[in-house]
Amino acid sequence: MAVLGAFLAALGVADAFRDTTSAGVSPARRYAALAAGLLTLVALLAATGTGTPTSIGIGITLAALLAVWTLFDVIARIVGKVAARSAAFLAISVGITITLLFADSGTTVWPAWVPGPLSEFPPARVILIGGIALAQVTTANVLVRLILDAVNVPTKEGSDRLRSGRVLGPMERLFIVGLGLAGNLTAAAVVVGAKGLLRFPELAASESSSRAASPIIIQTASSGDPSNVIEPGKAAPAHQGPNPVTEYFLIGSFASWLIALGGLGLAMLVLA
Repeated sequence: MAVLGAFLAALGVADAFRDTTSAGVSPARRYAALAAGLLTLVALLAATGTGTPTSIGIGITLAALLAVWTLFDVIARIVGKVAARSAAFLAISVGITITLLFADSGTTVWPAWVPGPLSEFPPARVILIGGIALAQVTTANVLVRLILDAVNVPTKEGSDRLRSGRVLGPMERLFIVGLGLAGNLTAAAVVVGAKGLLRFPELAASESSSRAASPIIIQTASSGDPSNVIEPGKAAPAHQGPNPVTEYFLIGSFASWLIALGGLGLAMLVLA
């Protein structure tokens, strides 16, 4: 479980360094973020106490997958945006699968200088929970943005209208994971419902402004078809597509919840 936690923590640290609140990050900052993630991965893997050839091979593989995830925007300039996004999703999936199937628990022990209540918990468990929490705070934001981009949902208008989403999202995911681990999924459902209630006025206002700004389409009657005749002085209602802000909220929220449930499922699977 410590190797899984180390991989997730490395992802979280890398995404924290490259600033998940911005869609465009310079290549230099991405390379710095990759370096921070690799240092975190190496340090935590060394702390697990595993030094077998298999463990070293797993570490090298996880480092390569971390590089793919962190540099997917750089890779997009070479192979295209869709291929790079797919590679980023695949990197996380393969990394988690490798840690679940091939990594052992190691012989992790706390150093003698670690005092207090923390030393009462198994180090591997602490690394796992810390890695999951860190990934929920930073990496999940990037995952949500990639999912929105994959289904062609514009993010700029939604993020401008629904402010603080990148702060509320991590808090909500941490609540879901924490309450789920505490065995109180009902309270987690209340958190999910509360978000919808809090956002409803903003969504309603966005819907109203979208309707007001939509163009009016005047239909003319075709000859010989009385069903198409429009009364004088009245315009036919305009056909509207989905409101981008509402679509952003719905897809982004469901993606965020699924990521939180995925982190909870990983924790429960490994800790069982």
